[in-house]
Amino acid sequence: MNLRYGNAFKAVRKVAKYTLSAMYPMVVRICPLPKVMSIPETLEKINRDKSSIARFGDQEFLYFLDKLNLPFQKYDERLATMMKEILMSEEPNILVGLPIGYYSLENLSKRTTRFWRCQIAWVYPRLRKHLRPGKVYANASMTRLYMDYEDKSKSGGYFEMVRKIWDGRDVLLLEGEKSRLGVGNTLFDNATSLQRILGPAQHAFSRFDDLLASAKQHPKDKLILVAMGPTAKPLAFELAKAGYQAVDIGNLDIEYEWYLRGATSKVVIPGKYTSEAVGGRNVADINNEKYNAQIIDRKL
Repeated sequence: MNLRYGNAFKAVRKVAKYTLSAMYPMVVRICPLPKVMSIPETLEKINRDKSSIARFGDQEFLYFLDKLNLPFQKYDERLATMMKEILMSEEPNILVGLPIGYYSLENLSKRTTRFWRCQIAWVYPRLRKHLRPGKVYANASMTRLYMDYEDKSKSGGYFEMVRKIWDGRDVLLLEGEKSRLGVGNTLFDNATSLQRILGPAQHAFSRFDDLLASAKQHPKDKLILVAMGPTAKPLAFELAKAGYQAVDIGNLDIEYEWYLRGATSKVVIPGKYTSEAVGGRNVADINNEKYNAQIIDRKL
């Protein structure tokens, strides 16, 4: 386990957070943040132009900057190199997303605001050399539409905008074997059809080539959705380069579950891998005939 996640460093982390948060105004003044679209702008472009997107979050940045083993993805030099290449790419119809903190701190909860102030102060001076000057980045938080906001009144409308991406489409979903996106809720009810290729719940990059090859067996008019942690970025990017519309949807289903429940904290969703909730990585088996029938391949 990486020491930065251990209880022994809890007090050190607390001090570091307050120090970094105080440094944030100076950091963004010295290193102006990149141009990032709003969440509605990002969703409108994906829907209008049938764009693909690879999304980056705080842990992906730490992964390649600090060569960090994550709880769900051990460090791999090839994956780190692919991430850096994606951030600098100029593919015209492949959006690259940066998280909400790089767009604005407005309307974020106090905890989330403090998190992004700390994360940007720590990461951005080192990250900026991996970003293309003048590039307009999409908003990676197009899948994080509920939990982190003070005013959640727009969340329902945002979820409907996301669901338009697959409205009336045949969908292929690449997901971790314990993710089970859409199971037990209405997230994909407006898709014409849904098939699933399952990858490992953790350390999915070990099966990257097999997952990519399996997805490429499908016709290019099929929408491909990817939810597989850091591995989703190169999967979405390589599939988009091959002519598919590929959308990295990450934590969307868990956010939707929290929204439907009116949750006020990141709670475990039974039967689904809930990486950000305590105990959420211990996932029970389920017996769901519809879900089982949708699984067409396993690369575990």
